[in-house]
Amino acid sequence: MSFLADKCTFCELTESVLSACRPFSCGNEDLDDFFAHDATRYAHFLMGKTYCFRLVKDPGTIVCAFTVSNDSIRIYDLPRGRRDHMKRLTHHEKPLRRYPGVLLGRLGVGAEFAGRGIGSKTLDFVKGWFYSSENKTGCRFVIVDAVNEPRIVSFYERNGFHPLFSSEEQEFLYTGGKKGEPVDLSTRLLYFDLLELQKSDS
Repeated sequence: MSFLADKCTFCELTESVLSACRPFSCGNEDLDDFFAHDATRYAHFLMGKTYCFRLVKDPGTIVCAFTVSNDSIRIYDLPRGRRDHMKRLTHHEKPLRRYPGVLLGRLGVGAEFAGRGIGSKTLDFVKGWFYSSENKTGCRFVIVDAVNEPRIVSFYERNGFHPLFSSEEQEFLYTGGKKGEPVDLSTRLLYFDLLELQKSDS
C-alpha cells in the first residue's frame, strides 16, 4: 500500500478542517497562501474544490492538498498538427469542439513529507478517482497548467503527462502572444489521457 492509502485519511479542505489542523506549508508562499485563505472561497463560489490527505495518527497534520475544477480541451483552437493528434486520441462518431477534462489547479505536498513520492501518488489518486465509477460525468483528460520550470514540467512528464502544444512558441501564440515577440511562458499546459488507465487494466 502507498503512504497515502496506508497512513492517511482523505477529506475536503474546509474551514473546520483548516481550523483543526496546523498551518500547511509546502515551501511555496503562493501555494501556502492559496490553501490557507483562498481554497475555501473558491469552493464557496463554485470555482473549484480542494481536498487533502491528513495523517491517521495525527489528524492535525495535512500531508498534501490539491484543487480540482471542471475544464476541457478546445480541439479546434489548437494548431492543425496538435488538433489532428488530439482527435486521433478520441472517438470519431461525432466531432466535438471540446473534450471534457478536470483541471488540477493546485497541488502541494507538506515540506516535511517532500521526497517520498507523495506528489506522484497524489496524481495517481486523482487519475484513478476521475477514471472510476465514482465520477458522475464524462472526463477524458486530467489537465494541468504547470509553472514553466524544468523541474516542475519534468515531474508531470514523468507521471505520464504530455504538453498540449509541441512547442513553447505554439503555446505562446495560443495564449495571446504575437508573432515576432520573445516567447515568454510562465506556465505550460499538459494533459494525461485517462484512457491510458484502461490500457493498463487490460
